[in-house]
Amino acid sequence: MTIKDINEKIMSDAQNKSEEIIFQAESKAREIIRKGKKNAENISEDILDKNRQEGLLKKNKILTEANLDAKKTILSEKQKIIDDVFNQALENILKSDDREYCQFIKKLILDNIEKGDETIFICGSDKNRITKDFINSINNELKTQGKKGALKLSSSYISIEGGVIIGSGNIRKNISLELLLQKVREEYETEISKKLFN
Repeated sequence: MTIKDINEKIMSDAQNKSEEIIFQAESKAREIIRKGKKNAENISEDILDKNRQEGLLKKNKILTEANLDAKKTILSEKQKIIDDVFNQALENILKSDDREYCQFIKKLILDNIEKGDETIFICGSDKNRITKDFINSINNELKTQGKKGALKLSSSYISIEGGVIIGSGNIRKNISLELLLQKVREEYETEISKKLFN
């Protein structure tokens, strides 16, 4: 074998070896790139998944808050409507004609006195409706029923919308229109609400 042959053999082996190394390196590079792409896709998918979940959580939170706000607003409006209903009822009673109003007050007094010698307190706006003569007519009715007929009308006025306060010594029984309507509201609000809103 000549030097030329040896040289060509070395060159040929080197060429083959270099091609093999390049092929292996390219294969490894392709595998690294393939794994890198797969890994990047997995990471990307994980990030997208996490973002989707966070997005869903935020969306659900926003929807829940919006629903709660809507329910609060609806409830508040319903309360305003019920307030208006009771305010209108109070106004209607106060605006009723003198005869009708006095019959109503008379019934309140008769249903709530105990001895028949109590003091009747009224508001200033009722002074022309609930007079001493009116109280005397109730006293006469009490006497015909065999009861004391000694109710007195207080000369001082109290701060109520309408109705009366019945006093006996230090005890006062509140049968003002405000309190009566409040009791009616407490007892029937659910029923009224069903009728108004269902």
